[in-house]
Formats: sequence, C-alpha cells, structure tokens
Amino acid sequence: MARMVAKDLRNRLCVGLALGLLWVSGPSTAAPREAQRELFATALAAVQADQPLVLPAALRDYPLRPYLEGTVVQRLIARDRPEADAAWAAFRRQHADSPWLRDLEREWWRSLGRRQAWEQLAQAMPAPPDIDDLRCLGLRARLETGGDASLVADTQAVFRTGHSLPEACTRPFEWLRDSGHRPPALVLERLQLALEAREFGLARYLLRLLPEDQRAAPTRALRLRSDPGTAIPALLANPPARLPVDDLMAGWQALTRANPDGAAQLAPRLAALRGLDDDHRAAIWSGLGLRQSWSRLPTAVGFFRKGQAADELTHAWRIRAALWAGDWAQALRWLETLPETMAAEPRWRYWRARAEAAEGRADVAQAGFEGLLDANNVYALLAAWRLGRPLSPRPQPGAPADPAQQVRLAADPAIARMRELHALDIRNWFNLEWFAFMAGRAPADADQVSRFAFQQGWWLHGVAAATQARVFDDFVRLYPRPYDAGVMAAARQTDLPPALIYGLIRQESLFEPRAQSPAKAYGLMQLLLPTARGVARRHDLPIPEREDLFEPTRNIPLGARYLMEMRERFGGQWLPAIGAYNAGPNAVARWLPADPMAPDVWMENIPYNETREYIGKLLWHQAVFGWLASGQPQQPGDFLRPVVAITP
Repeated sequence: MARMVAKDLRNRLCVGLALGLLWVSGPSTAAPREAQRELFATALAAVQADQPLVLPAALRDYPLRPYLEGTVVQRLIARDRPEADAAWAAFRRQHADSPWLRDLEREWWRSLGRRQAWEQLAQAMPAPPDIDDLRCLGLRARLETGGDASLVADTQAVFRTGHSLPEACTRPFEWLRDSGHRPPALVLERLQLALEAREFGLARYLLRLLPEDQRAAPTRALRLRSDPGTAIPALLANPPARLPVDDLMAGWQALTRANPDGAAQLAPRLAALRGLDDDHRAAIWSGLGLRQSWSRLPTAVGFFRKGQAADELTHAWRIRAALWAGDWAQALRWLETLPETMAAEPRWRYWRARAEAAEGRADVAQAGFEGLLDANNVYALLAAWRLGRPLSPRPQPGAPADPAQQVRLAADPAIARMRELHALDIRNWFNLEWFAFMAGRAPADADQVSRFAFQQGWWLHGVAAATQARVFDDFVRLYPRPYDAGVMAAARQTDLPPALIYGLIRQESLFEPRAQSPAKAYGLMQLLLPTARGVARRHDLPIPEREDLFEPTRNIPLGARYLMEMRERFGGQWLPAIGAYNAGPNAVARWLPADPMAPDVWMENIPYNETREYIGKLLWHQAVFGWLASGQPQQPGDFLRPVVAITP
C-alpha cells in the first residue's frame, strides 16, 4: 500500500511539473462552493495573465480544476513554448475524457507547424480533420518528411476547392506545381468550382495560371458570371458556335437579381438562342418571375406562366405572386401541382383552403381549415382566424420525469462541471461540455436531460435537449416565464401584451441572457448597442454599455420600448412592427402594399425568409404564452388586421 501511495504521489508530481503547477501546501479540505468559485476565478485570471498557476489545496477536488490546467497548456501552446509538448501529453493522460481535448490538440498541431516540428507533426496527425489549415499542415509535414505514395493525390484533392485557402497551403501547392502535378486540367477544375461558388477573385487568379491558349473559354465564363450585364448582351450580339449554357444560365440568374427590368428586356432574345432546350427557356421566364415576385411586381405572375416550376423555390414563389396579385384561381391551379411532400406541409394546406374559400368552395375550405387546428404552429392560428374561432393550443407533454434518472444526472461529473461553469458565467466552456454531453443521446434520454436542464434554469439548453428528444409541444415545459417581474413592468410601460414580449424573448434568445449573435446583438431581446442607446436617449433611460445588455433588468425595458416604437412607426400595425424588429423598419417600409392587404397574404410575401418565418413563429409564441398565462383560448384576430402603407 505504501508503495502504491508513493507511486501515485510521484505520478501527480510529474504531471504537475509538466503542467507548470504549484500547489499551496496543506491538506485538501472541503470548502464551500462559493469560496471555491472565487478561488477558481482568481487562479484562472492569474493564468490568463501568464502568471504561474498556484492551486490552493481547496481546489484539488474542484470540478473545474481541469480547466485551470488546460488553460496552462493552452497558453504554452499559443506561445509555441517547447515545454508545451510535455504539458499537452500530461494533460491528455490526466484528463482523457475532457471535451476540451479535441480543440487543444488542434491548437497543439498548429503550434508544431509554426515550430516546423514536421517529424513530430507527421506522427501526431496521421489523419487531419476536414479543416483547411490542418489539412495543409498535414500535407506539409508529409512533404517535409519524405512524402509517400498518396501525397500527390491528397494534395490535388485539397487544391480542388472553390474557395481561397489559408497560407498553410502555399508550400504544398508550390510543390505540386514544381513537381509537375498541377496540370491545366486541374487548374480548370478548380476555376470552375470557384465560378460556381461566385469566388471571382480566386477565379481571376486561377485564370492567370493557365496557358494563354487555354484562357478564352474560362475568360468568357468568368465574364458571364461576374459581369452579366455586359457579357450577356455581347453574347446575344455575337453568339459563339458552342453556347456555354451553364455559364450563361448562371449569369442570367445573377442579372435577374441585379437588374430585373434589364433582364426582362433581354429575355425574348435570350430564349430564342439556338442551343437552349425547353427546360432552359422555361428557366429564363421562371427566373424573371422569381426576382419580380421578390419585389412584389405585378408582372411576376405572367412570367411564371411562361415558365415551369423545376424546384420547391419556384413552386412557392409563383403561388405567393398569385396571392399578392389577388389571382386566387391561378394560385389554386399552382397549389394543385405541388409535389406531394410540399402539399402536405401546414403552410400549403392552409393556402389551399384559403384559395378554395376565395373560389367559393366554402365546405372544402372549412374542412381544410379545421384539419389544421391541431398543427401547433402559426397555421393553426391562421386557420382559427379564418374560421372565426378562438385558438387553444393542443399540448402534447413528453414523458414524465424519471426520478432515478434525475438523480443520476445530478451526480454526473459533466453536470457538476456545467453547474459550476454556469454559475461562473463561462458560457464557452459550458457549451463545450454540453455538446459533448448530449452527443449521440437517444431521444428518451435527451428528454430527461431536458427536464433536468429546465430545473437548473438552463432554458436554452433545455429547449435544445427537448428538440433532440423530438418534443415540440410540451408547452408547460418549453414556454417558461423566468423574467415575470421585468416583463410585466415593461408591458405596463409600453402597452404591449406580456405574452408578446415573452414570445419575442423566446424567439430571439431562448431565454439566454448572455446570448449574442454574429451581428453583435446582445441579451434576451437581442439588441444592437447603437439601437439600444438610441432607445435609451429617446426615453430618458440610462445609456447602456455592451455589458449592460446582458442584464435582463436593462435589456427587457429597452427591447420592449423598441418594439413599441416600431408599432408607432407603422401606425399601430402589429405585423409590420414585428417584422421591423427583425429586419429593420426601412426594409419593412419597402414591403408595404399600395392598397390594404390581408395580413396573411402580406406575411407570406415577405422576401426575407428569416423575417417571414420570424413573424409566424412570434405570433404562435405569443398565443401559447397568452394561453398559458390566462388558461383561456386566444383571439387570433387581435394581431391579424389588414396591412396598409404608412405615409411618412
């Protein structure tokens, strides 16, 4: 036994030295969690400031100790210190189950590359992940260590991509060129991929790599795709003997996006070109219909009639164009041609019933609307509205909580780490743990995790786990109200329904106060800092800093007031106000109809997919929150009023 204890101490000492750890002398004693958190935060800040890690004895058994040690390793790796290798190896042995291992290993590989430790890298990374710089580092390591039989093919495979690649790829690609393994055909292949990806800068670079006598056709292809407004008229004036159909049609799509009117003028001449088949000619007219429908132009329906629906996008937008034009007969004809999978969707079942009603087939329409009432989405709400009935959502609770499983979850080391990370507000590590914990879980297990997460107040992750469990209609669970005081106060101050504010919070952040988007929107109601500051100034509220927007007590009043402003801007209209919260008021102003329009038709024709879905989901969320709060059926017509243009 003494020898075993001594061996354990030696092992721990070796690991500690490899990681650069220093322990405060003294026995390990149980410390209150709050005290441990403070000690951890202090130690982490010291490590991040490149100070030696001194671990108090009270942290020896703390769940987040691996993150302190991992941070030491990360700092050594980032500075390309030679001792990083031993530190990484020690960490990997000591914490083989850490979800951080994969990311740390990739950082270590990059450090080996920066240090040009090619032999070591070749051994450490036999099969690089599908990440551009690591794939190229792996090629470089193989190249510098003598290569192998598959090096040419593997380097060509990496070269064969339609986007620009990182600096790490330069040396392997130079070798490919110098060794004679980069033939013009390979360059042409990559050039075509770049054209398809609309990476025109890369395409121009690759064009220069071709022999001059092989540049004519790819040059024309590049011009057709990158400058169709010039290239297509030139081609029409002097058509080549062999028509570059694929490039021409790609250029046509770009032209219809950039200049729909100009494209419409060219369409008859283009459709008359020899070398185009009937499908191409139909695509010319359908392409015009698509672009004009996105601008809600009355000519869109006529163009769609000349074309055909070759994909779901065209099917959807020709129906929307007919709805906008009020051509219910045409809308019904196109609804009847939908593919089976589309026709079964609640969206198109609703519009089929709506068109049947407009064409005087009231019984058929009523049956269609009634068949949607259990859909538990915005189309149930719209169907109830058309039927003149109140709406009651139809919940479908998941399996009840399993007490034994809940106890096991509470005792899981990963859960212990997540609890601490959540308490310390370290969301990146929390999410790292969460995704590792949830990977591959069966739906029934994920359902239990969801219940546990909601008990912890991990709202976003509780919803995510329920989604993994395929539980979508357990409204009591999935529609919590954790910010009642703030929401009710904001509702009183703005005259907005509390259910709508809660619906917006759910849609924007899933109740996550630290949420932030790539567009730099922050907090529960996802406010941009300039927007939040503008609202604060207009309402004599304290001007927020970025961190203030992560505080629910600051975020909710500002978000509610911004929605109130949007409603005022659009004359008290709910749907444009909700759309403006997502897409901005200027975009919504462009979408308003010249004459009053049914709210469902207007919403369906919003050209931004995100905003169209956003309004529908928010209408549904507010209905569910209203139903949960009151226990009473909801009146869908409260939000569904005709949409009209507002004169500034």
